[in-house]
Amino acid sequence: FGRTLMIDGLIQSTQCDEFVYHEALVHPALLAHPNPRSVYIGGGGEGSTAREVLRHKSVERCVMVDIDADVVTFCKDHLPENAAAFADPRLELIIDDAKAVLEKEQNGFDVIIMDLDDPLEGGPCYQLYTTEFYEMLRSKLNPGGIFVTQAGAAGIKQHRLRWAPIHST
Repeated sequence: FGRTLMIDGLIQSTQCDEFVYHEALVHPALLAHPNPRSVYIGGGGEGSTAREVLRHKSVERCVMVDIDADVVTFCKDHLPENAAAFADPRLELIIDDAKAVLEKEQNGFDVIIMDLDDPLEGGPCYQLYTTEFYEMLRSKLNPGGIFVTQAGAAGIKQHRLRWAPIHST
């Protein structure tokens, strides 16, 4: 599988197939928008989502906010396939809470992508899968803006844990 990113014992991505997830997360939204110039990424610390966003020449500003500086630093040091994205001057990398940064943001975004951990109750991302968060997020979209979030595989035994928050919104 090549390099494998594991966090807390869970596989996050593998070098041989991470593109499937990241291309599907990013490109439909950016291609559906007539002129995506500003993009917000919540999470995405490994840099692959930013890499795919920055392939679009129309993008002038890409803000990526991840809460885990250790993950971002590790990925910058060990995932050479994302080095160009981290070095791209259009990328504004912020280590902070994605919700708090988005709430304070004065400028709107053409596309907002949430590349987050699963919404396990009590987990760090649970609050980012709520009706209240989505209502706030909608106010940060420019007219005609597009929002996309990850909704990864839940598996047979854990689907209720992972899909309940999404279904409830």
